[in-house]
Amino acid sequence: MSFVPPEFEPGSASGAAARPISHPAPGSGAVTRIVSQPTTLSARAAARLATGPLDAMTLMREVCQVERLQQDAAERMAVALLSSHPEFVHLPSGQWAIRDDDGAPVLRRPIVVREGGPDASASSIRLHPSPFDRTEDTSPTLRDTAFAVVDVETTGARAAGSDRITEIAIATVRGGAISDVYSMLVNPERLIPVHITGITGITWDMVKDQPCFRHIADEVTGRLAGCVFTAHNASFDWRFVSEELRRGRGQLLAGPKLCTVRLARVLLPQLARRSLDHVTNYFGIEIAARHRAAGDAEATAKALIRMFDIAEDRGISTWGELEALAMRPATRRTRTASDKRRRSFPLPAIEDHIA
Repeated sequence: MSFVPPEFEPGSASGAAARPISHPAPGSGAVTRIVSQPTTLSARAAARLATGPLDAMTLMREVCQVERLQQDAAERMAVALLSSHPEFVHLPSGQWAIRDDDGAPVLRRPIVVREGGPDASASSIRLHPSPFDRTEDTSPTLRDTAFAVVDVETTGARAAGSDRITEIAIATVRGGAISDVYSMLVNPERLIPVHITGITGITWDMVKDQPCFRHIADEVTGRLAGCVFTAHNASFDWRFVSEELRRGRGQLLAGPKLCTVRLARVLLPQLARRSLDHVTNYFGIEIAARHRAAGDAEATAKALIRMFDIAEDRGISTWGELEALAMRPATRRTRTASDKRRRSFPLPAIEDHIA
C-alpha cells in the first residue's frame, strides 16, 4: 500500500517552522527543548532538522509518526515530501538538512549543559559547539554532557491515539553518575486496561487523584531542558512525552535523542537480545521495580553509565562520537538453532521484549 503524506503542501516550509517557546538561556540552542506545534508535515520536518541533519528513516518516522517503516519507503517519502521545498537539501551522505538564511545546510547543533541540577539559573548554563564537528576540542565530553534518562508507563502503545502516560520518571546523568531521579504518577484521564495493570501494577485508584500531565509539564520540560533525551527504545518514550505536550500545551519536543537499545546493539553485540532485562542482567544491575517508571529509568541510567565505560575503552570520549557510534549499523550475530526456534513461537504478552 502506498503512503501519501496527509498534510503535504507545496510551498515554503520555513514560514511554518516552529519557533522556540521555552529555552534554558536566551540566544542559545538546547539539546532538548520545546517548540510550538507545526501544522504541516513539511513544517514538522523543518523543526526537526533545525537541530541538524537526519537520515530519511529517522526523519520520516518522527515527522509522519510511523513506527514501522522500511528504508526504501522512508527514502521515497522524504523525496516526495521535501524535494519540492527549496529550504531542504539532500546531502551527499544521504541525510536531509534544512538551509539557513544564507542558503547553507544547517549542520551545527549547539549543546547546552545545565550545571547545578534542575533548578540551576540561566547564568549557570554553558554553550558548547556542535557535536557534528566531531572533534575532541569542540564536542563536549561524555562527562560534561547531561543526559535525561526517561521512562514512561502508559495505558497502551498508541501515543497519537487514545493512550496516555500513567507514570513518568527522569533520571539525570551528569559527570558519569546519576545526580537526580524524578518520578510522578499521572492521571491519564481514562481507565487503565486490566492487562496493563497486570504488567505495571498501576491501578486507577493509584492515579485518580494524581495530577494530569499538563499540570506537571513545566517540571518535566525543566528537567529535560539542556539534556540529551535518553531512553531504552527512545522513540516510544519520546512520542508519548511529545504527544502529551502537544495535547496539553500545543507544543512538541525538539532535539536529538539517544536510544540505549541502539547503543547496546553496537557496544554489546554478544547479547542475543537487548531488552532492558537482558542488558541490566549482563551488567549485574538490579531493577528495583520492573515496569515502574523510576525503577526502569534508574536501571537504564546505570546501564548507560556502564556503556560509557565500554565506549571510552574504545576511544569514544565525546557526545558527538557517541552519537555517531549509536547510529552505526549493529554487528549481526550469527543466528543459532535456538534463535530460530524462539522466533517460531509468539512471545508471551506479560514480558517486555522491547524495552
